[in-house]
Amino acid sequence: MPQAWSIEVELGVSNVSDDTVEELHEHLADHSPAVGTAPSGNLSVRIFIEASTARQAMDAALREVTAAAKQTGINHTVTGIELVTEEELDRRLEEPSVPELVGVSEIAAMFGVGRQRAAQVVQREDFPPAVAYLKAGPVFVKWQVEAFEKRWDRRGGRPAKPIELTELDREVLTALTATHREIENSGRATGKLARRGHPGAGEVLAGWAFAALRPGRLCAAFPASDRAARATLARLAKARLVSLETESTHDDEVVVELELTTKGERVAATQ
Repeated sequence: MPQAWSIEVELGVSNVSDDTVEELHEHLADHSPAVGTAPSGNLSVRIFIEASTARQAMDAALREVTAAAKQTGINHTVTGIELVTEEELDRRLEEPSVPELVGVSEIAAMFGVGRQRAAQVVQREDFPPAVAYLKAGPVFVKWQVEAFEKRWDRRGGRPAKPIELTELDREVLTALTATHREIENSGRATGKLARRGHPGAGEVLAGWAFAALRPGRLCAAFPASDRAARATLARLAKARLVSLETESTHDDEVVVELELTTKGERVAATQ
């Protein structure tokens, strides 16, 4: 069934005259065109195409834009193209262009501590990097600070209470730690669920899959019928060894997003 696609085509040309832009609009008038400048400085042309598949929409957009460009005397090659559904474009446009930011005072309120203590915490090596430095102090992305708080072990200076773990608890922590280290060592997320063995992980995890989504954020999947898996993650979350984020079910498989806390890393290292 045909649907509306938004396709942005970037042409390897800059400093286009207003007359040329108006002429491009005229040639592409049937596709609700938007002509502007890409971040690279090149000419950017966005149009809407009705098509059944992404490939059909992309091919049609390339034909329309390149033909219109030639008619206006622009013979430069295509340097980039982006395609999204109309619904996805609307969702992106509704998002704020700048993420919510916080300073030391806001972080103190978020953590329930004084400003002096918050100023000490933001100096930690594992604290998210500041995105700007103002006269009032450093500024941070709020969601990154919230993620840090969830994995932050505030009682790091106190004697740790012994934690009793089942064999499955240990194997899950081991697998999560291995996945966490993969993204730290590679510097990038995998974004793919992979069923593979990890050092110390037994056969009980054969039906599990793991992936690293971004620094600190992991993904685990297991059969929906595996009640022990749900109980294990709930137990690890209660002990503040992991922070559960979202959960969804796809094709009889439960997928959860979670973060391994600093406490969880320390406990896993001692098992």
